[in-house]
Amino acid sequence: MKNIFKRFAAVFCAGFLLTSITIPSVSAKETDTALTLPSGMTIEKVQRELYDKVNTNSGEPAIASAVVGIFQGDEVLYSGYFGETDMENHVSANENSVYEWGSISKTLIWVSAMQLWEQGKLDLNCDVREYLPDGFFQYLSYDAPITMRNLMNHNAGWQETTKPIFKTDENAISSLGEELQAIEPVQINRPGKISAYSNYGAAVAGYVIECVSGQDYCDYVHENIFEPLGMEHTALNPTHSDNAWVYEQRKKTKSYRFSLGNCINLGNKLDYIPAYPAGSATGTLSDLMTYAQALVNDDAPLFQNPETQDMMYTGTDFYGESDIPMCAHGFWCTEYAVRTYGHNGATTAGQANMIFDLDSKTGLVIMVNEPDGNFVLSDAPALVFGELPADKYNFIEPKKAELDGYYLSARSTHSGMLKLIPYLSAMPASNFAESEYIGRGLYQLRIKGQSEDDTETAVLFGEKVEPNNKLIALQMPSMDLIPCQLYLLKLSLLTVYILLAVVSVYLLLIRHKLKKHNRWTAYKGSAIIATGHIAKLVSVLAMLVMCVIYINNSGGVSVTAGAVFGIMQMFCIALCGVSAVTSCVSVVAHKKEKLLNIMNTIGCILSVLAILYFEMYKFWI
Repeated sequence: MKNIFKRFAAVFCAGFLLTSITIPSVSAKETDTALTLPSGMTIEKVQRELYDKVNTNSGEPAIASAVVGIFQGDEVLYSGYFGETDMENHVSANENSVYEWGSISKTLIWVSAMQLWEQGKLDLNCDVREYLPDGFFQYLSYDAPITMRNLMNHNAGWQETTKPIFKTDENAISSLGEELQAIEPVQINRPGKISAYSNYGAAVAGYVIECVSGQDYCDYVHENIFEPLGMEHTALNPTHSDNAWVYEQRKKTKSYRFSLGNCINLGNKLDYIPAYPAGSATGTLSDLMTYAQALVNDDAPLFQNPETQDMMYTGTDFYGESDIPMCAHGFWCTEYAVRTYGHNGATTAGQANMIFDLDSKTGLVIMVNEPDGNFVLSDAPALVFGELPADKYNFIEPKKAELDGYYLSARSTHSGMLKLIPYLSAMPASNFAESEYIGRGLYQLRIKGQSEDDTETAVLFGEKVEPNNKLIALQMPSMDLIPCQLYLLKLSLLTVYILLAVVSVYLLLIRHKLKKHNRWTAYKGSAIIATGHIAKLVSVLAMLVMCVIYINNSGGVSVTAGAVFGIMQMFCIALCGVSAVTSCVSVVAHKKEKLLNIMNTIGCILSVLAILYFEMYKFWI
């Protein structure tokens, strides 16, 4: 249980951290290594901790590469370069190494939105359709407005897109508007009700910036963010071609995955993001630190008025009924010993994190070339910002949480032919058994230290309830968990659907073997029953292939593949239906083979119900 919540804290709250294997190259700038960070640790101790984590006695590399920066205000306290960006050619990470920001790129959207709001050009509470071309959205289920605040809070109601969000051919990328229309997901929740992290929604916000400013989004960011800050080593567009230096440097960076003690070379992993505002920025550690430092600067260099920056950090989404923010105009709020703001990111090439404390102006920036991150990932933020004390937010006397049932991730596919995906990773209420309710719709899990002297720390989560106190969702950073009624029954239907295909294989093999030895006696309807067996098998195989394509294609299925598999499922429904009807007729008309016909009828009906409920035929959304 505790490990699960630690994972939530690390992946969704804390941010992704990176390490290395050799003695780090550290910035030559003189700094006070005895300076105390919000965690209470000194810079010197943090440096030593990082070094110890990335160097092992085995002689084998612990990570590929990582770049780490710590700053306070306009002073860079520490810049560390660990490991190699090309392990085969022993190219060490250095100040010229470039890494992908991933979703940190989204903060550029939110800063741009606040700039336009400051200028009176963008209303954060206006329906964004007022700024977009007419008829831009095709799959909205609700007529309610979708505002920029909804996009910032990731609660516009969209599910995960089932269309590919990466391309490998840089010449196949169209305009931002066209790319967004090509991957539009279906809207499954009323705006404002459920939070589900959405790359699509963020990219739409970037397109709104483009429509309001009259400039290409990439050009707008360069002119209004990169150039004023002197960020000369950061690219933004999908192919990185807006910065020739970054374009060439990115080709030199390889990605790696560590699995079962082996280091796997993934190559350059140049997977382009057509909906690029959501995650395409790429650059050096120095540039990302420059950007992060500007975000904590009291002079607010990115805005005309410092009050605009202050407003940007006011909460727009909160835990339960408390005043503890989860999101502030697109910036995630994470509770450590101090409250931090920032964003993390991940692409197929690596991970990154940017976190800062507004009070002390202390910030942490990390980038790695490992898509799965590494073991330092969950530790670095706590080294700098400390752990959240378990007694910090007790609004009432803590009491044992009373939660039951199963919960599905809101950030998934809840409609269409991949509807079954969230059912495969549902979270039982038993995972929350050790959590406490501490008032105002807020829960926490206490985490004990490794020794008796360690202070208890906590991970927070909240609840959303209707006016009648019915639970709508549990709030986790960046996504909600939705209660699933009759989950075990639905999972059983999916399980039976798969088992029926396995049984069909055996029945078809037995039939084939009997025929081969001239021991098979045909009976009325036997051929159509065999067809039903084939249909059940084909349906399950089509479903499995579809899931494999979705996972291996970075969460996307092409329109053509979707149509092929969807139509196959429709044929399977028809064949199973005919087989079931034929068996029913045979049961009434003939006593012979009655048991086989009854079993076939039940099996075909259950298979059809599974296909229909999990919408495996529904390929057009």
